Amino acid sequence: MNIKRKIAIAAVPAVMALASTSVDSKILLMSQEGWEVSFDGAANAFIMKNSVSNVPDSSGGTGNIAFDTYGGVAGGNDDTSIVTGLLPNVWGMTLKAPTANGLDVSMRLGLYTHMNGGENALGNGQINIRETSGSVAGSFGTVLVGRSLGIHQSNAILNDMLLFGVGAAASAGNNNTTLGRIGLGYLYTDFRPQVSWVLPGMDALNGNFGAKIGIFDPDDVVADSAAFSATDKSSPRVEAQITYNGGLGDLGINLWVDGSYQNTERSEAEASAYNSNDGPGVNTADVKNTRDTDVDSASVGFGTKVSYQGFSIVATGFYANAQGIRGQKAVQGLGQTGALDDVGTERKTYGGYLQGTYDFGQGTSAGYSYGGNCLKRTGNDIQARGVMNCQTMHSGMIWHNVTDNFRLIAEGGYTEKSWYLADTEQEDSFGGVGAFFFW
Repeated sequence: MNIKRKIAIAAVPAVMALASTSVDSKILLMSQEGWEVSFDGAANAFIMKNSVSNVPDSSGGTGNIAFDTYGGVAGGNDDTSIVTGLLPNVWGMTLKAPTANGLDVSMRLGLYTHMNGGENALGNGQINIRETSGSVAGSFGTVLVGRSLGIHQSNAILNDMLLFGVGAAASAGNNNTTLGRIGLGYLYTDFRPQVSWVLPGMDALNGNFGAKIGIFDPDDVVADSAAFSATDKSSPRVEAQITYNGGLGDLGINLWVDGSYQNTERSEAEASAYNSNDGPGVNTADVKNTRDTDVDSASVGFGTKVSYQGFSIVATGFYANAQGIRGQKAVQGLGQTGALDDVGTERKTYGGYLQGTYDFGQGTSAGYSYGGNCLKRTGNDIQARGVMNCQTMHSGMIWHNVTDNFRLIAEGGYTEKSWYLADTEQEDSFGGVGAFFFW
């Protein structure tokens, strides 16, 4: 098994969770009468240096204004931390039954943890069961039931070089894994309870077309003022993706488009609050009492990866409604995401990233990427101060595969957050080194 294939298999939690059949695990613990039990995983650690400026507190010279951060670093700091990166440390196990009647049935359990959030034994390095699922594969494709990685925006994170790095939010105060480029180039796909179907591939145009679709647990849509949120989740979330993998000669081409949709109603109390607010354009009783109170959360993503010999370029983008700056579901247990404004109006989000990497051979590669996410203001936001505009990040990385199972990494970057009408921006420069071990 070559290095690239090992790295792909070990891209826990992403690639393993997306495998269309039983995972090609690294270590076969048992094989008897067609039953197989296998074990896989990865561990990583980084030492990082961060220097972050304060969130602005004034607009047009007026001070004491609260600026939205949506979980970003609020106070300036200059610290050193030893952290787990974007990928948690993982121990995964797959149980596969004997093939019968053309069907492959398997079960997957993945335990994920990290060392972030505390200097002592009582820190916040909890164990998360992000994967617990069963799958059935046959001529019809693969059906998965359980908790696994989502579909929408999954290729954006899978092709991000920071999957094996740290990216944003590497600080001693962070009590979860770091963010990589989540909220800085794509929305977080997350690990979700689901019933998903990977359709059989179709060969055409010197490549292979693939498709997958799934229904997922719906999420709350949280407003900046909680009373105007939408939490009556009577309909499931739907996600889908179409891919093309092909090429011509030494040129490799990967294309994808994906999307998600969820309709969420407001509870009686939320609808009453929403219809009684005094936001712009809602200033008469007739208008207040006739507005639709449900929320349509929708998003479309797209991207391409083009490879030629040692060069690789990735370009991705998305446009979303009522999804927030990082994703509709709160990240790291946070509440507001920017999906709805202070009076419950849906916000639009857009973003993407551009990445270039080069493989020098002998296991050494380097890359650079730039991207970000932005929120569009609503009518109510135009009158408000402290509304987030964009957050962007430059990132550079060099990595070397010492062995098939051990990778060394050096990383550095710079993030910038801006707000509408703010007098200043928040800046964060970071750098560090780390290592990954795969099995």
